[in-house]
Amino acid sequence: MLEHRGKKRCRIALDVVVRNRSGLALNGTTRDISTEGMFINLTSKAIAARTMVELELSPCGWLHGWVVHAGKEGIGGMFLSNDNGERCLLKIEKFLSADTRERRGTGRTD
Repeated sequence: MLEHRGKKRCRIALDVVVRNRSGLALNGTTRDISTEGMFINLTSKAIAARTMVELELSPCGWLHGWVVHAGKEGIGGMFLSNDNGERCLLKIEKFLSADTRERRGTGRTD
């Protein structure tokens, strides 16, 4: 499979709420995340590919995203830029940097 990501994703479980334009809100958990996007484990198949969504992420707040693919395990999406999203992504970057440093200290490699 051809990799289209510009940034490596970090495997981490964070709570996330996904809202579509009609207001449907689904609770999920990230499987992996980068400053460009994430995969969200969802039990419902109510969010389709090529859908704009609002994402509420526990460490930083909300941002907008685009669902690139949807499947039985969840959705993969890209973050879209806006002022709040930029602040959120900076928090994610700091969070991931701290998590990576912490994992290096424990010898974990995932």
